[in-house]
Amino acid sequence: MKALVLGKGKSGTSAGKLLSRFGVSVTYFQDGDSLEKIDFDLAVKSPGIPNEHWLVQELRNLGIKVYGEIELAYRFSKGEIVGITGTNGKSTTTALVYETLKRNNYSAFIGGNFGIPFSDFCLDTDDNSTSVLELSSFQIEDLISFRAKVSAVLNVTPDHLNRYSSFSDYLKSKLKITGLSDIVVLNGDDENLRKLKGNKFLFFSRTSPADAYFDGTFLISDGVKIPVSELPLKGVHNVENYLASTLILRVLGLKEDEILKGFLSFKGLPHRTEVVSVVDGVTFVNDSKSTNVDSLKKALESFSSVILIAGGSDKGLDFSSLRELFRERVKHLIAIGETADRFLETFGDLIPSVKAPSMEEAVREAFNRAERGDTVLLSPGCASFDMFENFEDRGEKFKEVVKKLEVEIGK
Repeated sequence: MKALVLGKGKSGTSAGKLLSRFGVSVTYFQDGDSLEKIDFDLAVKSPGIPNEHWLVQELRNLGIKVYGEIELAYRFSKGEIVGITGTNGKSTTTALVYETLKRNNYSAFIGGNFGIPFSDFCLDTDDNSTSVLELSSFQIEDLISFRAKVSAVLNVTPDHLNRYSSFSDYLKSKLKITGLSDIVVLNGDDENLRKLKGNKFLFFSRTSPADAYFDGTFLISDGVKIPVSELPLKGVHNVENYLASTLILRVLGLKEDEILKGFLSFKGLPHRTEVVSVVDGVTFVNDSKSTNVDSLKKALESFSSVILIAGGSDKGLDFSSLRELFRERVKHLIAIGETADRFLETFGDLIPSVKAPSMEEAVREAFNRAERGDTVLLSPGCASFDMFENFEDRGEKFKEVVKKLEVEIGK
């Protein structure tokens, strides 16, 4: 049997290795490569390759099945599946659910869009294990027979509009997971999600009673009442992550004491409202994972008296809806990257604003403008590829400059 793998990144390479273990002859392809002929029994494509790609179309025209990496791995896996998607909060919620399971000695695996391909560990699963998968819209597009015991759609706000022709198409790709799951956890505060009806849906809310909700003091769900003040992760966005995780874990059968044990032990992921340091009374927060309007909004709602570093690759997003929030929370704006001019045009009449050509200059300019008690917040609201390898690289560069300031100024 012969297979073509489209994409030579993590997921493509992992899928190829999985097939090779069963004696399949694997050919890898990426744009720029040449194929003498298209003679394959099946194909697997990486999530970054759109279905409109000429080779995907050609394969399907020839009657060759094209699978996504998640779908392929699912067919080799055992046990229960948790699928977590949404524009923001996916990684934190995925890690929170996984760490809570592990903390309570459940057999669990983590992967998907989280950075570990499902194909890496699908053969290690058994009937008693739970695979907790972060799923992007690109990965969900390619699912066929995939079935989750419980999935979650945390929120859907405009993003990836450089790949999708409209927000409606992006929303549709996210909601496909609801038809591939036994139980679905949804954000009842999201206008695009709360209209969904059916017995399979469980809702969480920060603002009103639901299957899991926040009353201003406690996270409340059936049989669960957890004081938010005791939990390590701060910010309104993390209240949502805790609520969604509570419902997922309840579906999986965990009790209140098990859930609380896991929540208390999980300290969060890097580059997500990560407090890096306090230098001369100024707090530095790394939220480099912020790559869209909603994630920037959630970060600003979590802090006040902000010196904001924002900007990056242009995905065609409109930030004008944040003008009032900028007026309330942001003292100074330091704009970087391709969208720097757009940020200045959108907010320059509201607050003192300036462009910076590098992360080093942005951080130093922010520190120079800050006063004791202020927060220097890196929350770009944009992708990172104009200046950095990825959001992790961007966040690490921010932290490197902060460490220099610690040495120069003293903490």
